[in-house]
Amino acid sequence: MKQKHTPKTDKRNSLTSFFVSTPAYNDDKDYAAYASLTAPLNMIFLICLVLHTGYLILFSLLSIPIMLLFNSVGVVFYATVVILLKYFKGSWLPCTLLTIGELFLHQICSVALFGLAPGFQYWMIPLMFLSVFITKKNRFVSFLRKAITLLAAISFIFLLVYFNDYIPPYVLPHEINLGLLVVNCVTCLLATAVYSSRIVSFIDSKRNELNLSVDQKSATIEQMQNKIIISFANIIEARDGNTGKHVLRTSEYVQALVFELVRRGDYSDTLDNRYVQNTILSAPLHDIGKITIPDAILLKPGRLTEEEFNAIKNHTINGKQLIEEAMADIENEDFLNIAKDVALYHHECWDGSGYPYGLKGNDIPLCARIMTIADVFDALAAKRVYKAAMPIEEVFDMIRSMRGKKFDPIVADAFLSIQPEITNIAQSNAD
Repeated sequence: MKQKHTPKTDKRNSLTSFFVSTPAYNDDKDYAAYASLTAPLNMIFLICLVLHTGYLILFSLLSIPIMLLFNSVGVVFYATVVILLKYFKGSWLPCTLLTIGELFLHQICSVALFGLAPGFQYWMIPLMFLSVFITKKNRFVSFLRKAITLLAAISFIFLLVYFNDYIPPYVLPHEINLGLLVVNCVTCLLATAVYSSRIVSFIDSKRNELNLSVDQKSATIEQMQNKIIISFANIIEARDGNTGKHVLRTSEYVQALVFELVRRGDYSDTLDNRYVQNTILSAPLHDIGKITIPDAILLKPGRLTEEEFNAIKNHTINGKQLIEEAMADIENEDFLNIAKDVALYHHECWDGSGYPYGLKGNDIPLCARIMTIADVFDALAAKRVYKAAMPIEEVFDMIRSMRGKKFDPIVADAFLSIQPEITNIAQSNAD
């Protein structure tokens, strides 16, 4: 049997709903996120409405016209604000500014009516609200912000009570004056504390949600970017008669080598986290320029002529240009610079005998020196259309013999020190 609600219960539910439920304008998605602020904002102005209504009655009995006028205006103002905040479209920012403005306006009116001497204690009010915008990064910062808010609220009340030099034009009975003082102090402290706490919690919640959303979307975009890069590189390598395992192997060689250099402390001034990740991500793109080489040259099983070899050499320059053109809209400038360096310089040699520019030693970017040894190792250890695979032990012997000639000695030493890991990668991803 369905329970019937009495009119009294309905009124109570309606009153509660007015201050805690989602307002009508929050049906608009642009403002739905700010629904939780409606309750504390309305509660502040409701408290002010109730207080000034009480004062209105009190000063009517005491026959003090100017106080009666002041509180009549206050009652109308607060009642209007409560209704406007509930039913008219707006966001938390103008509501907050309205609240801060109301606090200052109230103090200005009090000074004008009662001759109060304004003091620096009123600056505690914006301090409470400004503390809201301190970013929550750790427990200490969170504690500091809460301490500022609490101390500012207490200081405001304390200074207002004990250090305000004023001569009121109307002498109220001691009991009434003391009662008004206590009520004002307690309600002001509670309202400010509750409101500030709600604002802080709300901003923290939205900030955390935003950070989480950004992190998730950034991770998704990065994964998509990585897959596109690898797929693109596989397509290009397929033209060279490979199955795409060359891209996988060289990328894993580069990753293993970079991690070993970091572990050994080599080139620590260059190999920070960003450089390491961008170097690993750029590895699949090292031969992107081969897409511009004709199949007749790229797939030729016999020895290349000098003219054909010069055409092959151009894949480094073409690769850099392709990356500049195809990835110009990518915002990660560090990645683009490393990707271009890897594509352009991965055939340069430590002793200056490489191409396209014959750079020597440290003039060759570190990322390219790392890519060079990974690319050469795979070219020797894997089967190609123009040659058979070389035994891995012999490949390592050749790497060792080219240390300080074709390869950076430090990079070569790190590569040779992880021979078991490199061997495992080669065997696990054999064509």
